[in-house]
Amino acid sequence: MPNMQWIIDQMESLAPAAWAESWDNVGLLIGDHTQPVKKVLVALDATESVIREAIEGNYNCIVTHHALLYNPVKKITTADPTGCKIIALITHGIALFTAHTNIDKAPGGVNDCLAEKLGIINTAPLSKSDFSAQVGGGRFGELSTEMTLAELATHVKNVLNLNELRYSGDLSSKIKKVGICGGSGMSLLQDVINANCDVFITGDVKFADSHALLDAEISLLDVTHYGGEVIIVDTIVQKLREKAAAANLPLEINATSIDGQTFHML
Repeated sequence: MPNMQWIIDQMESLAPAAWAESWDNVGLLIGDHTQPVKKVLVALDATESVIREAIEGNYNCIVTHHALLYNPVKKITTADPTGCKIIALITHGIALFTAHTNIDKAPGGVNDCLAEKLGIINTAPLSKSDFSAQVGGGRFGELSTEMTLAELATHVKNVLNLNELRYSGDLSSKIKKVGICGGSGMSLLQDVINANCDVFITGDVKFADSHALLDAEISLLDVTHYGGEVIIVDTIVQKLREKAAAANLPLEINATSIDGQTFHML
């Protein structure tokens, strides 16, 4: 039976912790690296619902994209929502592992998955790392066939299973070169401008950000933070299943059944 260290090693091979941003918190956040693991649940966030699903399903480990903990913890009590989650995980022997900005940047990670789903080809990082041209923030590339912004918006909604999305720009404008960043991508605004993109697809866009893009004659599709990143859950499940099968390990790995989207339209 594999232990938690095996999970850590496989995730490290996909997205080394050293690739994460300095402010980020990745790796094994809660648990014992020697504990046996029979079942792994993969989710974007360790929400109360996801943790309850793990407890009821007898999972030993949760792998998430977003960290449960970013800041120093001074108290762990049931009076605090985060404290309740930590206590529940420890009480039920469930380890928590996180891969965040490291898997955003990684080849085959969040942004490559997003590009592949949207049919964006000839991609490269918007912001390259110092050590590799293939590792970095966001991606830019081309559509195989030119679309209008309206056509692209419909395509994006269908592919990402979105009921709606925010946009700015002229719906009749022609789109060929696309910049993307799953999650919150406005820190890459200048990189998008430098890449001469026709549109930027990302989430968490502020009003002033949309103006900055329009000033640069770049359209915008805001797919929400969740919508642009949840695709990584199935990818992690697939990769871990492949590695477990190759090692002939009796390990069950599943994606959460919980819809973690928090934004809805009336």
